[in-house]
Amino acid sequence: MFHPKITSFFIITNIYHSIINELYIMSLLQTVVLTSSIIYHHTLINNFRNYDICIVCSVIGYHFYIYSYYFLNDMKPSIFYILAITSYFIGLKKNIDYAHGYLHIFGIIANILLNKCILNNCIN
Repeated sequence: MFHPKITSFFIITNIYHSIINELYIMSLLQTVVLTSSIIYHHTLINNFRNYDICIVCSVIGYHFYIYSYYFLNDMKPSIFYILAITSYFIGLKKNIDYAHGYLHIFGIIANILLNKCILNNCIN
């Protein structure tokens, strides 16, 4: 149910949410993550894992940079980012694909909450 080959396509939710809220840089970054995830999980390019990790870490780093401005006002995204990172390490340590699938789910929720932080700051 939460296999990464399936949950990676849920990233489309983030892309759509960012586009309808006119957060185009976020949607572009999430498109890059989706593309990288599909390439890695469907083994379209051999030995792509390290590139996928680099791309995802770069995007997460950008998200944390943006989120640092809103951290004190809304801590909900940080909870889901921590759950996502924890899922990654559990999946890596125990070699469980489903834990990596949860990484996608928690990351998607965190990104939508981050978009909400950005939108609320722009409105206020």
